[in-house]
Formats: sequence, structure tokens, C-alpha cells
Amino acid sequence: MTDTELPETYPPESALPDGMLPDGVLPDDIRELTEREVDASIRWLWAHATGDLDSPGCGLVLDRDDLPGVATVAATGFALAAWCVGVERGILGRRDVRDRVAATLRTLEESVPHRGGFLAHFVDAATAERQGRSEYSTIDTTLALCGAAVAASFFAADGDAGREIGERTERLLRRIDWPWIIDDAGNRAVVRMAWVADREDDYADGADEAGFVSAWSMTAEQLPMYLLAAGHERVSTELARDLWRGFDKPVGSYGGHECVHEPAGTLFTYHFPLAFYPFQRVRDLDGRDWWANAREASLASRAWCADQAGRWKTFASGLWGPAAGLGPGGYVVNGARPALREPHADGTVPPVSLFGALPLAPAEVAPALRVLRDEHPGAWNEWGATDGVNLEGDEPWYAEPRYGLNKGATALLGAAALGSTLVWDAFSRHPWIARGADKLGFTPA
Repeated sequence: MTDTELPETYPPESALPDGMLPDGVLPDDIRELTEREVDASIRWLWAHATGDLDSPGCGLVLDRDDLPGVATVAATGFALAAWCVGVERGILGRRDVRDRVAATLRTLEESVPHRGGFLAHFVDAATAERQGRSEYSTIDTTLALCGAAVAASFFAADGDAGREIGERTERLLRRIDWPWIIDDAGNRAVVRMAWVADREDDYADGADEAGFVSAWSMTAEQLPMYLLAAGHERVSTELARDLWRGFDKPVGSYGGHECVHEPAGTLFTYHFPLAFYPFQRVRDLDGRDWWANAREASLASRAWCADQAGRWKTFASGLWGPAAGLGPGGYVVNGARPALREPHADGTVPPVSLFGALPLAPAEVAPALRVLRDEHPGAWNEWGATDGVNLEGDEPWYAEPRYGLNKGATALLGAAALGSTLVWDAFSRHPWIARGADKLGFTPA
């Protein structure tokens, strides 16, 4: 199939794709809990974005709700998709969302600083100016553009407003200078993680002389990045496939669950890619099923936590899913087996791990969600679940701020667990993504 012979949707849509949950598979109480959590997360993303349509920062979503001036483009990308789910669920008005989406894409295109099309990670929520010494991030730009692609497909039939959304998304995708950010000088091709302007910038300690910071050389959350890159006319099929094959894919197992794993065993890295692309519908060019891989990684994390119950009270309570987020001592990156090194742990579990795993393994997740619901009323407020639970002290600890990334992932993956295919269908049928999947050699499952 050539780039000019793309299917209308790739992979093909179906009312009930392989791997998707049939309606009613969630127990009634877990379905009710997830309904509330999804709606609360969408409302958080709506309320904590700049709402003035004339603002240069319109649509930018806060990194966390206790830092009112600091937004992230990644949380904004999750929000662009989650607001569409809000329309589907009837909690947000279509016209209101469409108007804000159009203004948000104007913000991303015209106001947020970029280098080679890659957006600054942290920006001022009102002005869109680069916040502090923020790096220009490939993964945060990827998440922003994933949300844009979802919105462009969702509003494609909405007249002039829909055309504006589609055209702005196309320009944002096209202005990415992938050859500039790709390192293919060695024995493999990899995408760099970020670029910094000078030695005072964030992450500059790890930058080379040209300002490039590290590379996506490991299995992590970057899988949708390759779809965006492959969709670009300046990225050949050969280079697209070299990038897909250029990152490490170590295989390990724990508790009988084998998977390609990321270095630290942190759970969100397996879930984030599934929020946008329906990997259960395809196999990659090596025949790999990344949906099944994420399920096995989730169940391995559950098994590892159960085996650590004698060391950690949080795990002994039935909670599981260590990942990155806020703990009692500050930001922490926790993990589980399998991993390339001994997993870090402080006994903190972010509930987004459970909602992220829910579409993958509902029966195994349900007991932990009941523990969270029944034994930890302090973990909930009007915006849904907290972003961190730790039971290692004399009293339970719950993270007070909510994070935009976690609310975004919870909204999309929670909606998927409830049976919605809106985001998967919209993202995969966007011509840019369909072209990228074809060039990457994805085949229908």
C-alpha cells in the first residue's frame, strides 16, 4: 500500500475490536466508580485550563492544581482528547469544546515557543511563554499532537470550525523537523528526548554540545511518537522502521508474566501509549502485540507488589501499581519487576495506575479499586481520586494536588474501560496516523 492509497481508517474500526471490553464486563460497582472518576477527571481538565478564548494561552492545562501559573503541553494534549470524550458523555457541550479546541490549537501553533516544531514542556498558563528554563521536549510535544489529531478527526465534519481545527493540526504536525531531532549516526536510529537552548536550561547537564538531551533508546511511553514521525513526508519508510527498531526491547518476566519492559518498571509508561492508539487492533512489523505486552506488564507489577506485602503496608492493603508521581518525600519514580535494575519503592501508589490497567485486566484491578474506594475516603474529592496513596506512616498519606497528566490518562483509559472507542477511532483514522502506521508496517490483528 502506498502513501496515496491509504485506507479511510487504519487499522479498520469495528464496533467491538479484538481486545476491547464487551459492554457490562465491569462489575456494576466498578463501572459506577469509573463513571464518576472519568467525569471528574474531564471536569478537572476543563476547569484547570485557561478558558478565555482570546487569551494567548487559551486551552493550556495546568501541570498540577496547586501551581496555578504553570501549564504543560502534554496535559493539554490529553485534555484535547478528553474534552471530546466529555462531549460523548454529555458533560461538556460540543460547541463549547469545539471553540476551545480551535483556540487551543491556535495557542500551540502561534504562542507556545518551539524549536524545530518541538514545544516547550512547561509554559505560562496565561501567556504561553516558556516557563523558567524549560526544555523543548519530544515526548510532551508528541502527547500534545496526539490530542490534536483526536480533536481534528472528531470535529472534521463541523464546518468552518472543523476545517480550522484540521488545518492547524496539519500545520503543527508538518512543522516538526524530525531529521533535526533524530540521531542516526551510530548503529541505530533514535529520537532525542529534548533540546535545550543553553547551559542554564533544565536538563542541560545531560546535553551534548549541540543542546540535545539523551535519546529514546529504551522501551517507554514514546510509542505514539513513531506514528507521528512516520506520517511526515520527510521521514522515509526505511527511516520510520529504523526508528521503531532502534529502541531496546528487553524481555523479562515476573510472576509468570513475560513482557518487553522499561528500565525502571514504572507502570505509566505501558499505559500512556494505549490512551491514544488501539494497539490491540494491530501487530507491529515484528509481529508484537503491544496491548498484550502492557497487560502482562501490569499483571507482573501486581504480582511483584503482592510479593512485597511483607515490606510495604501499602501493598499489603491490596493496592498496587507503583509508577512516577508525588510521594510523601516529593516527586518519586517507583517501579516493579521486571526491570533492568532493582525497582525503587517508597510505598506510594498512584490511582492512575489502576484506572490505566482497568481496560487491560478488569478482574485483577477491581479488588484494588474497592480497597481504594472503601478504605480510603481521604483519597477522593470533587476531582476524583488523589494522585498518590502511601500507607507507610502512622497515618495514611494522600497527595493533595491533582496532576493534569494523570487526570488525562485516567479520563481516556477509564473511558476505554467503560467501552468507549472514540479516542482510538478518531486517532487511528487521522490521515497522518494512518499513513504512519502503514509506513511502520503495522498489520491488522
